[in-house]
Amino acid sequence: MDIQIENLSLKELVELHDKIARRIWELQRTKLSEKLGEFQIGDQISFQSEGETITGIVIRVNRKTLSIRSQKGHWYVAPWAVTKVS
Repeated sequence: MDIQIENLSLKELVELHDKIARRIWELQRTKLSEKLGEFQIGDQISFQSEGETITGIVIRVNRKTLSIRSQKGHWYVAPWAVTKVS
């Protein structure tokens, strides 16, 4: 794809930027929602924190993170940093 932007005015470039930023945000939100949908309350999970493997249980699926309870405390972890434990 070859988009010619050299002849666009500042106003047109700002509008294009806003459209691109909005679309990126929508795609990221969709991807995050899909990843969060892979988890349910009660799932056993693990993740890394400061080089240590932490295991715990999902106690809540939030808008952007998972709330995890482990023996080491309460954590808010991004869903892509978590692995389900069988």
